[in-house]
Amino acid sequence: MENTEIRVYFEDRFVVFTDNDTASYTDKVYVFKDKKSLARQLKQFELSGDEKLIVVHHDLKELMYYVKKCFKFVEAAGGLVLLPDGRVLMIKRLGKWDLPKGKAEKKEMMPQTAIREVVEECGLEQSPEIVSEVVHTFHTYYQSNKHILKHTVWYAMLYDGNETLRPQQAENITKAVWFPQNLLNFVMQNTYQSIKQVLMTIRP
Repeated sequence: MENTEIRVYFEDRFVVFTDNDTASYTDKVYVFKDKKSLARQLKQFELSGDEKLIVVHHDLKELMYYVKKCFKFVEAAGGLVLLPDGRVLMIKRLGKWDLPKGKAEKKEMMPQTAIREVVEECGLEQSPEIVSEVVHTFHTYYQSNKHILKHTVWYAMLYDGNETLRPQQAENITKAVWFPQNLLNFVMQNTYQSIKQVLMTIRP
């Protein structure tokens, strides 16, 4: 893991897990001790309303191992799909703009997951082509009284077909549209922080 920090979103707030020196931060800082105290700190952050928490440990890989133990951990992948003219494939799920993504199936490689989810959630028959891996995101949510930490690997993809998009209503998707990049500010007003992180990788 080459990162020096990983950001995990708790809705609009976030925790930064890092191996950087604490002196570089002016925010609230917790120096990792053990899993039990880490879980307590994360719960306190969740309930506090604080905008940000910094968690520091000299080994980021080891730190993230213990972070995952504090949640039910889910691996997922998704696609940042562009047409040749630069329009971006966006979906609307549960009233918010989103990007097609989903959980990896057993023994499925992340690129396979990303393409499958794009095809399924947008009703495509022609698969997009992966261009590159662009970013990893982490966010938390509750499902069936379990606190989930989802790690999503995002891939830039190119699609050159002309099929009619068909949103997967069984997944609570009500729209699937090609969005001009100059209108993405509209999307940014009604989406998730992790999705903003993905969209910000698009270069004009």
